[in-house]
Amino acid sequence: MEAELENLRKIVVKKKIRSFVIVLAIEFVLSFAIFGFDLSFFPIYIFMFFIPLFVSSFAGRKEYVELVEKFKMNVVHSIMKSVLGNDTIFEFNKGIPKSTIDDTGMMDTGDSFLYNSNDYCKGSYQGVKFEFSDVLIQEEHTDSEGDSHTVTLFRGQWYIFDFNKRFKAPLQVCEKHFGANRTGFIFSKNRQHKVKMEDVSFNKEFTVYAKDDHDAFYVLTPNTMERIKEVNRQVPGKLLFCFKDNILHIGVNNSNDLFELNIYKKIDLNKSGEEIKRQLEAILKFVNILNLSNDLFIMEGGD
Repeated sequence: MEAELENLRKIVVKKKIRSFVIVLAIEFVLSFAIFGFDLSFFPIYIFMFFIPLFVSSFAGRKEYVELVEKFKMNVVHSIMKSVLGNDTIFEFNKGIPKSTIDDTGMMDTGDSFLYNSNDYCKGSYQGVKFEFSDVLIQEEHTDSEGDSHTVTLFRGQWYIFDFNKRFKAPLQVCEKHFGANRTGFIFSKNRQHKVKMEDVSFNKEFTVYAKDDHDAFYVLTPNTMERIKEVNRQVPGKLLFCFKDNILHIGVNNSNDLFELNIYKKIDLNKSGEEIKRQLEAILKFVNILNLSNDLFIMEGGD
């Protein structure tokens, strides 16, 4: 498998380099014919350099798609099963639905927002059912002059853990300084009021929203808050927690995509395997540190 993947990688890189060189050579000939070696046109020469880069990004597309599919389905999925169990499902072209994140009320992903999700994984670890995927949420902004630009609001992973009991009421926990633009974005639906916890250091790291203070204090016990702070220390990125019905959502805004393949590095399945295992550690940490298998966060009773 390693030799097959490496051969595909070389084909992709070769086609990209070839297309880049060809387009650059054509540009050089045309620019010399039109401008000569007039340095006053230097800014134009710099701009022209990006055209072959753009063209080469499409070269070898067929082989690249084949390379990614084989890497993810034969390597990534195999390692997932070895770490998380043989029942683990992985679909790299699928992701967590937009409606699922909408339902938490944690983030606004309305019509004006761009949403994308892939690398979907579903399984169980220590009896705790989970699913997760990469998630990208962006918003298109148009300035007063009519120019539009894209702002990334969330890029990272969204994890979902199932429980056998229901939370008594929704509870939301957001790490401080999560995103620069909160208006119409964070806690946009089912808005609740802030709850100040007794743990001073926890209040410095997180903001808690609940419908009732008692619900927040019941779920976020001193032990629970210590565990959340420990997760924050061990899992890179800004964290969101949403406790709703019988589900715990955890959003990790770390500006990273999981299981991506660098085509400009030689295929080394041993190194790739170690990196994939490292990326899967978040699941293990959430379950182990938060002690999810012992129903740590569950409130007795229901609505």
